[in-house]
Amino acid sequence: MSSKPSTPAPTVITLTLPEADSETKTGTLLVQRGDLARVHQFTYTRIADLTEVMAEALVALSGVEANPPIIPEAPPPKPPPTKKVAAPTPPAEPTVDVPLKKGTKAVKISHLKIVGGETDAAAYRQAVLLAGKLIEGKLWDGDSPIRIDDVYALAKKMKHLTERDLSLFTLTDFVLVGATDAADTNFTVDDLDEDDEPLTLEPPRQPAASTNGHHRANGASDQTALL
Repeated sequence: MSSKPSTPAPTVITLTLPEADSETKTGTLLVQRGDLARVHQFTYTRIADLTEVMAEALVALSGVEANPPIIPEAPPPKPPPTKKVAAPTPPAEPTVDVPLKKGTKAVKISHLKIVGGETDAAAYRQAVLLAGKLIEGKLWDGDSPIRIDDVYALAKKMKHLTERDLSLFTLTDFVLVGATDAADTNFTVDDLDEDDEPLTLEPPRQPAASTNGHHRANGASDQTALL
């Protein structure tokens, strides 16, 4: 069964004649057939001139149909820019304020470790004071990790050393330098209660039980003082 021929699209002519007082008048003629159209702007003096204008418009539309313009496809809309989600800022490492003669120095907890000897809160408070003396003596800047093997033995070494005396030594004469995988003391800033006894460089007078099961007399180790 043959299909019926398609009906040609009708020709639509839209004529616009604005009112004008002059003898020469202007007008606009839109000729459209299907998807193609052509617009003509013209001048005329008599109504009879419009027939000639429409004839020229139809001829021009036929030329457009014979060679239709190629209209490029519009590019697809660009997706909206995605907002970059900032990575969450890791929490700042807690610090301990090391007392100095003038003010304090904030030192990261991980930069001041006790790896031997007594490791209770009192020993850590003593370590904080010793750290201040190392900073005052220009041996340590407080920004690199150090490890104290025995707090009270170190206190005994440094008890009578002045800042001038400390200039004769190096940092490694007193502490171990650099990070380690050894267990930390697991103290926090809250363990250093302001209501605790004042910090001093005096080693404890009473025997203290070590966390490793050994006892030390007068809180000092067997290590010999430097001076």
